[in-house]
Amino acid sequence: MNERENVPAPAFFRIRDVLRITSLSRPTLYRRIAARRFPPPVHLGGRACGWSSSALQKWISDPEGYIAEQVCGAPARRTRGRPRKYPVQ
Repeated sequence: MNERENVPAPAFFRIRDVLRITSLSRPTLYRRIAARRFPPPVHLGGRACGWSSSALQKWISDPEGYIAEQVCGAPARRTRGRPRKYPVQ
């Protein structure tokens, strides 16, 4: 019996692992996150973040059809450029 078969999968994958597993570049990964075509990272504390194995598996099962779920209470999507000094009414 191989020892690797007994090793459990990690609960969260760090960016280096995600890039290796998906074969995406870092800019492509973040573009897909912004377009909701890849699961967003989970804040783990401090400066650490990672992707849950279940969210990553959902994307792996259908990379072209994946659409990230909208989180209730999430901040509105920002537009590019400087914020307006006075809001448009």
